[in-house]
Amino acid sequence: MRLRPLSPGDLDALVALDADPDVMRHITGGPPTPRALYLDVLLPRMLAAGGGDPERGFFVAEDTDGDFLGWFHLRPDGWEPAWLELGYRLCRERWGQGLATEGTLALMAHARRRDPDTVFSARTVPENAASRRVMAKCGLVEQPERFTFPAREWPGLSLPEWEGVLYRTT
Repeated sequence: MRLRPLSPGDLDALVALDADPDVMRHITGGPPTPRALYLDVLLPRMLAAGGGDPERGFFVAEDTDGDFLGWFHLRPDGWEPAWLELGYRLCRERWGQGLATEGTLALMAHARRRDPDTVFSARTVPENAASRRVMAKCGLVEQPERFTFPAREWPGLSLPEWEGVLYRTT
């Protein structure tokens, strides 16, 4: 697997990834992300997430043939900007192959070369046991306090409030 910066040309792959109800189960409850929402809101945000820093932002994961596997991100944490938030979304056909752990550890190692004291965070819902295992394998520790992912209203997609679990390095 290799990681490369996300580009506007990845739109179709992102939309296809989010069209899988299993991929979206712990994100939207199953509904896909509308293409128009990606085009107008999400893709511009994803492309800007690195703030001009090429070592931060969203990265496409590809196999050795250049096939899209999903994406990873390393960006300032939305709740605690001194931390770097880790995240990923992979095609269901690639689940269970260690790719989430591999990509997350690669981003962490890269960031630590720049700043060995980097604090990393990641969030998920309590029911997402697979992501919780990945976070633990990557050295992030579950924090005792719970939080709430806020409800969001976007054109074509409505997300309710969801309880969340925070993991971070110590």
